[in-house]
Amino acid sequence: MWLQIYYIFCYIIFGYSMAIMAGYLYFILQSYRAQHKLSIDMPDDETIKYLMKGSPLTPAVSIIAPAYNEEVTIIDNVHSLMQIDYPDYEIIIINDASSDRTLELLIENFEMVEVPYDVAMRVPSKPIKRVLKSTNPAYSKLVVVDKERGGRKSDGSNAGINVCSNKYFVCTDVDCIVEPMALYRMMWLVVNSHVPTIGVSATMLMSNGCVVGDGRVVEAKVPKRILPMFQQLEYMRSFLIGKLGWSTINALPNISGGFGLFDTDVVVKSGGYDNTSMAEDVDMLLRMVTYMKNSGQPFRIAQVPKVCCWTEGPPTLKALYRQRVRWARGLFEIMSNHRKLILNPHYGPIGAFTLPYIFLFEFMAPMLELFGYLFMIWLLFVGGINWGTAFIIFGMVYLFSVLMAFFLLYFDYSTEAVNWHNREHSYLHLLVAACLEPIIYHPLISYCSNVGYFQYITKTTAVWKPIQRQGVKKKTS
Repeated sequence: MWLQIYYIFCYIIFGYSMAIMAGYLYFILQSYRAQHKLSIDMPDDETIKYLMKGSPLTPAVSIIAPAYNEEVTIIDNVHSLMQIDYPDYEIIIINDASSDRTLELLIENFEMVEVPYDVAMRVPSKPIKRVLKSTNPAYSKLVVVDKERGGRKSDGSNAGINVCSNKYFVCTDVDCIVEPMALYRMMWLVVNSHVPTIGVSATMLMSNGCVVGDGRVVEAKVPKRILPMFQQLEYMRSFLIGKLGWSTINALPNISGGFGLFDTDVVVKSGGYDNTSMAEDVDMLLRMVTYMKNSGQPFRIAQVPKVCCWTEGPPTLKALYRQRVRWARGLFEIMSNHRKLILNPHYGPIGAFTLPYIFLFEFMAPMLELFGYLFMIWLLFVGGINWGTAFIIFGMVYLFSVLMAFFLLYFDYSTEAVNWHNREHSYLHLLVAACLEPIIYHPLISYCSNVGYFQYITKTTAVWKPIQRQGVKKKTS
């Protein structure tokens, strides 16, 4: 009896592992296919700028950036956003009732005054107290919204949606560092699509280790510390293989809240961001897909293969733990709240393929790993491990993981998705991280996921805490 259970479990785990590897191989092939197509359809930055800058058909864009207690960096961050190269855009900074001098600094440095503004509450948010604009023409793009405390970024984003007047908006974090050509790259995919594009996901990487000057990354460097280095590799794999692969079948499941472009009208009709959600970015995109499918409208969700934005990742183990536990709770919430989409072909490739894949190989994987570790411990006590076979299997999985990383770095190198400073040195560091990741980083992330699941099931009160930023190195004159 127990021997039969043992063999059945082994076959299930073996089959599950082979399915995951097959999925990764599929994403590798699809991301290569997407990059090949984009290399034909998407010209270089200067050509895109030449074609779009003087065109009356180039859509205007609103950049929405909520801010809470950002007095240390707010002025530099706004100047950074003003460095974006695009013919027609506005910057909407939402002050979420900061208790420090964030608002005062904005008023003083950018010569802001209150202006009459008729705000239509198209999506739910805390009341807006006032809207400010600059008396200086040099800052005419800047709008500051002062609102009551919402407590989460999603409420501030909704307030920005209520104020913005453009057909498209970008939602970002106020401390992100945006590439000057980011909007051109994203909007090129919008204006050259045969069907309406309701969202564009921008490739984001970590700014940890980078050198910043004049509001932009002037030297893209790999983080020196091992924990951020693991995350950099993870971000690259997520955007350049996972999301790019999903985009080939119009099945992208997520546009990062750090930097993503959306169709304002579709977002409003979908209800905006949910301020109670732990994964508000995924939740909103799935509601947008649901709205478009239920109304019978064709749509596209695109992915930019080049880095558009840099964000500071958790620099410490404690900060990473909090972030990943929160992400795990959000994933459990998404699987629960949007379960009607899973295996439902009515909702297109996202319902038929993406969500079932996420459920089986991302949501279930940490629980199966935990059960596998416990099973291995039991086998150690009863002497039921065939060490020869075990080493072969573990070696095969480890080798596959490292080969995946080799392809990812080759992909990044050949397409120049990131223009790394001292490229050979950077890739060598990432290769070292790739060799250590399955042994050190992956078990840590699996543990955080199981903690998050447990907290969600037991309804443990979720406390959102912002990451304590350490800042980036600034280039001196």
